Order: sequence, then C-alpha cells, then structure tokens
Amino acid sequence: MTPPDDNGEMLATNAWWNAIDPQLLKQLDDLLCTRRLIQAVVLLRQEGGLQPPPGLYEAQDLLIERRAELDRQGLLEPEPPPPTTAQLIEKADAIAAPILAVEAFWDGDTQGWFVVLVAIVSRPGRHHDRFDEVPLTVLRHGGDIRLFTGQVPPWPEAQQAIEQGQAVARHAGVPFHFTNPEAPDVDLPRWWDTQPS
Repeated sequence: MTPPDDNGEMLATNAWWNAIDPQLLKQLDDLLCTRRLIQAVVLLRQEGGLQPPPGLYEAQDLLIERRAELDRQGLLEPEPPPPTTAQLIEKADAIAAPILAVEAFWDGDTQGWFVVLVAIVSRPGRHHDRFDEVPLTVLRHGGDIRLFTGQVPPWPEAQQAIEQGQAVARHAGVPFHFTNPEAPDVDLPRWWDTQPS
C-alpha cells in the first residue's frame, strides 16, 4: 500500500486498481456491494493479476478501502435488519431434533466481535460428540472501532442476544446460556461444557 499523504489520508492505490481488468473490477465491486468481503479478497488474490500479488491483509485493506468508497457513493446494499424474536421462534420451531438449550456465544472476524445465537440439539456435532448447534442468527452492531471510541461496553449485540435468546428458550421450554455477555472472548465454556459426561 502507499504511505499516508500529508493530510494523513491513505492515497488511493490507483496503479493497482488501474492494472485490474475492468470486468474483474466489476466482479469485485459486485461482491463488495453485497457485503461479501472474504469472497472479494479471494478473487483479488487469485484472479487480480497484480504483481507482486497482495498478501492477505494487504488485499483485505485494499478492498475495505474500496468498499468504503462504494459506500460513500451509496452503492452498498443496506445491512439486512436483524430477525425479530417471532422469526427466531419460528426458526427454532422448525428444528426437527430435540432442542436442549438456546445459547449465545462470542465469535469474531477481521471486522470485529459478534454474538452467535444457536439452538443446542441432541445429536453428534462437529464441536461435540453428543450435542450439535443449529444457527438462529448472528448479531453485530458495528466493528471493533467501538472499543476505541468508547461505544462499548456495554455491547448492544449481547443485550439483544440475551433478550431474544431468553424469549426463544422460554418458548422452547429450555435453558438459555451465555457465559459472559460483558466481554467478548472465544475461549469461554459452552453450554455442553456444563453438562455431565
């Protein structure tokens, strides 16, 4: 990437963007406009024809910058609204396996922390030999920049997960579990860790 200019803003990497085939640039823009950053990173690195090819983080930074420009132009699709509690209850009712609990847990990616809300069911899964998780929704109310601007804690996605998760759990007649809604962490015990062997 190019260094910051005198105003402290990142200079556009015009040479790279100009080197990309216009058809490929349109594909990248389409992915970015539909909020599919990871697919755009893969496409840029595999098909971009840039020499030297950008590293993973460099490609991500370039595309985040490009996405911000597309957003300024009003081209990004709006974020879909989070599901209502009634929609989550409908989703839980459609699960065929017996629901044992509703759980919220933290996860994160290159954009920041989010809360995953799942129904725990009685069947072997990829994370546990007796229990599996069925996704209900993912809740994210912004990126990690909120940590630096003092917007969090408290985490609004955690509060939403508690409210909606408890409602779904009450409806299903099962417990609700969220190990630590106050602080994001991926190494926290899951619901099945509280169950006897």
